Amino acid sequence: MTASVCPGSQDAWTSWVSAAPFKAWLMHLASSTGFHPLAIAVAAGVPTSVARSLAGSGTKPRRIRIMDARALLSVDAESLRQRGHTLVDATLAQRALRDLGSWQPDAEYLAQRLRLNPRTAAGLTAGRLDVCPMYIAWHCIALAQDITHQRTTIVRGSAEQFGTVAVRAA
Repeated sequence: MTASVCPGSQDAWTSWVSAAPFKAWLMHLASSTGFHPLAIAVAAGVPTSVARSLAGSGTKPRRIRIMDARALLSVDAESLRQRGHTLVDATLAQRALRDLGSWQPDAEYLAQRLRLNPRTAAGLTAGRLDVCPMYIAWHCIALAQDITHQRTTIVRGSAEQFGTVAVRAA
């Protein structure tokens, strides 16, 4: 079932739209702002799994939920740049990284992956940074969710290798 992206009585959880225009929009936003597509998803309130599938080079999604489509359309490059460069409490970014526990990246990896200067990355990982631009918080949240996705994939693969079933969280 496909629906148009306009207000109506459609249930946003079960209504779907073609993914192609939203992949193009996400990639346009990424190239216009320099932000990673997963960070744009965080900024728009879209699950990073949606952005991962839209931006990925593997199997292309045919459709996305209408609520995710609307959320992606609610942001534009200029507002992302403005919001992204607003200084915010760095606790949000630090918490996203700290919640990874033993999977938390070190400062060198963080600097390289997020293209941060090494001092900013060290301040984030050590909890010494008081404020940071919002785009850094978006990127840290997206990175944490991406690492969690990779970790889940590894756990599921191990479970299948040893003949056990990985339990999915409800």
